[in-house]
Amino acid sequence: MVQPAFSYNYDNKTFSDVSDNPIKTVINKKVYDEFDAVEWYVTYENTSNVNSKILSQIKDCDILLQLPEYHRESPTLRITEEAPKVMWMQGNLEGEAYSFDDERSAQEFSTHIDYLFSEGMCKNYYNNEGRSSDEIMPYFEVACKGCGYIVAIGWTGSWVADFSREKDGIRFKAGLRNAEFYLKPNEKVRTASVLIMQYKEGQDQYNKFRDIMVKYYTPKVPSKDHPGLLSTLLWGSLSSEEMVKRINRYKDNGAKFEEYWVDAAWNGRFAASQNNFDTTWADEIGDWEVKKDCHPDGFKDVVNAAKEAGGGFLLWFEIEHATEVTPIFKEHPEYFIQNGDRYMLLDLGNPQAWDYAFNLLCQRIREYNVTCYRQDFNTPCDEPWKFADKEGRRGITEIYHVAGLYRLYDSLLKEFPHLYIDNCASGGRRLDFEMVKRSIHLYRTDYQCIFNPDPDVTNTHHTNISKFLPVTGCSTKKKMDIYAARSTYSASWGFSAYGTVIQEISDDEIKYLATVIDEYVSIRKYFLCHFHNFGSDKLDKSAWVIWQYHDAENDEGIVMAFRRKNSPNDSCAISLKELNGDYTFTNFDTKEIFKNNAELRIVLPEKYSSVIFKYNK
Repeated sequence: MVQPAFSYNYDNKTFSDVSDNPIKTVINKKVYDEFDAVEWYVTYENTSNVNSKILSQIKDCDILLQLPEYHRESPTLRITEEAPKVMWMQGNLEGEAYSFDDERSAQEFSTHIDYLFSEGMCKNYYNNEGRSSDEIMPYFEVACKGCGYIVAIGWTGSWVADFSREKDGIRFKAGLRNAEFYLKPNEKVRTASVLIMQYKEGQDQYNKFRDIMVKYYTPKVPSKDHPGLLSTLLWGSLSSEEMVKRINRYKDNGAKFEEYWVDAAWNGRFAASQNNFDTTWADEIGDWEVKKDCHPDGFKDVVNAAKEAGGGFLLWFEIEHATEVTPIFKEHPEYFIQNGDRYMLLDLGNPQAWDYAFNLLCQRIREYNVTCYRQDFNTPCDEPWKFADKEGRRGITEIYHVAGLYRLYDSLLKEFPHLYIDNCASGGRRLDFEMVKRSIHLYRTDYQCIFNPDPDVTNTHHTNISKFLPVTGCSTKKKMDIYAARSTYSASWGFSAYGTVIQEISDDEIKYLATVIDEYVSIRKYFLCHFHNFGSDKLDKSAWVIWQYHDAENDEGIVMAFRRKNSPNDSCAISLKELNGDYTFTNFDTKEIFKNNAELRIVLPEKYSSVIFKYNK
């Protein structure tokens, strides 16, 4: 198993041995023997009574990942899968593409390979503008000849990962991209976490990693038996009266949700925004008083209606930002980093600003009986952090802000043991494992914010992100469309086609939705189990999408198949994974029950159609 190792420069001298550091360093380590995995982060402390010299080139991980020997016999030979390589995953992309470029949008979470087939070759990766999964996901695979490692970076800020080929393997270095600072007397800071899981030839590395994520990096809520949520969205500027009406219509027609989700535009004092594309709601980020003209009783009736319908109350905030027109900025401008941006960053490294955020959220959670707190984060943060840094202290503002963010989440979860935290950052732009273990993710991408998302883009996203992250979420905006709904089924799932003032729905459509919800609830536990992909992982309209989820403990699972709209083939045959012997299969659509082994033939006579099979031994 890999042993933790790190390095840094101190006054231009490199240190990598904890016994030889002029700064007191401590490795905080967790070992997961059953997964051949280890996680660690390092703290740095100045124990003297004077400022330290400059710490730089901080690498929270600096280790050689040993790999089998590989030699490329000739430069004329094509590089094959056996060669040493780094596999990386695309993160969230520029949001403006969502409305017109499905090919571009479908690239989110796609996997790419860089081969390091000779000594000296290196690759460098880093995220975009301070949000940890913006453009690049902080999850990588290093492999050669069928064995290797999955490595992950836990830092909700600006990180960098370097991979360089050496004789015996690939050296992996990871740390903060912007860090060069001295420490004040008795000052102590932490930096990024690193998680490394080793796998051997023949092991299923992705499901091994999914298992460790489910067991150790998934929020546990005492009152819930599932880490995901089933929700429906209500735009915040709908009146309470209208929200109650819609909740009651769901209830009366049999559609049962676990959370009634009030999104942006519920707060402030100005004009009511009609939907997420009417950005007047963003002007009031930072004013967390409820809009009295929309919600005169402060959500009391909405919360009661949700409770009577058997659900909780989910409420949106963007606590880390504010505009200059909001009361908190006028009263306490010192809480914010004022670098000229329209949306100013709340400095969570400032103790007074942190206290304000925590106390306000506690007050609102209690006042509105919030069961899921949704924290959004819609603007980059690299530049504000750099602006606030003092001379000789580059990166310190970011370090204290990120540590404050973790403490905010940890403190809220301690104060409210029943609480879910939904981590949103323009969709899934903060999906590092430090956030994954503290929160769920109802929207892994904001592609689903548009009113007519393509189901094949969403099922492409799901196919790819499921390699690493089992607990993510998606929603559907299409009514009476089982293909679209199934394409978005995830650990968390929602319905968002009746959320704004311009969206309508009939009673018959809600009754149909109720049957979809029942289907989803009956299988959602499997989305945490082993995942096997048999179909396309790209936006290919002529292809099929086929997923298997296998519950290894109970020897059962589901198969989901989608024939896309241009597929010329009405059938396919697959060999299911992890099955041994005969099983009973149930077709969810025809209700046919049959016995079968791992060789499954699937027939879909119609284009743009789908099917689900459930099987057990």
